[in-house]
Amino acid sequence: MLVILGILAGTLGGLLGIGGSVIMIPALLFFIPDVSIYLAQAIAMSVNPAVAIAAAVKHNRNMNVSWHAVWRVIPLSLFFISAAAWFSNSLDGALLEFCFALFLIWVFWDQITSFMNKPLNHKPEQKVDSKPTTNVRYGITGGITGIFSGILGIGGGLIQVPLLNRVCSLPIKHAIGTSSAIMFVTAIVGATVKDLSLQEMEGTGLKALIYAAQIIPGALIGGWAGAKLTNVLPSKVIRLIFAILVATASYKLFSDSIPILF
Repeated sequence: MLVILGILAGTLGGLLGIGGSVIMIPALLFFIPDVSIYLAQAIAMSVNPAVAIAAAVKHNRNMNVSWHAVWRVIPLSLFFISAAAWFSNSLDGALLEFCFALFLIWVFWDQITSFMNKPLNHKPEQKVDSKPTTNVRYGITGGITGIFSGILGIGGGLIQVPLLNRVCSLPIKHAIGTSSAIMFVTAIVGATVKDLSLQEMEGTGLKALIYAAQIIPGALIGGWAGAKLTNVLPSKVIRLIFAILVATASYKLFSDSIPILF
């Protein structure tokens, strides 16, 4: 089951430029006994580098990575993902589940609107490493993505891809490829901080790595396959299926967390 989970998360990660945590965290909470939200986040964050590197290599070969953007987004993203990942372990578990459910509602809405509207890549294509925007915009993109990634335990692609596209003016395929390259670096740092702080808090940081090691092989295969499919597969049906999955997950998380919080 963990290998299948890795393949599914990796494929969606490579296809949509995300880390796969949106699939992994709810699946771990629902199907693996005695997994807390903290542990599920740590496992997902530990898998994300594998998803990102498999996708980033393929996207780079397809000329879909803007290295100009990568090196300008990373600094603030690293700072904020580290601070937020450490802080998240001090938050109430039910509150984290509730916040994650709210995030999934936003993901659902984003996927449905993407399904119904014209593709984001309606802008004229531009050279990948052209310099379309300012360092301030890159910094804002990195900061926002880092905060949400650290708090929620996600790779951040669902936030970062739209920001790279709309704020930093990258065409959508380049935004997806660039996001994968950024996530490989930020996910390693975020996962390290999360695992160390979780080991200090409840002694399960090593357990997160053991679970992650069983998911990573499938994630590597899925990440490569998803990145390859980006250039050949229409994404509307994938987005619709993905939206249904996250809607189901958000309902389950709300039903678990709301009685505890309220």
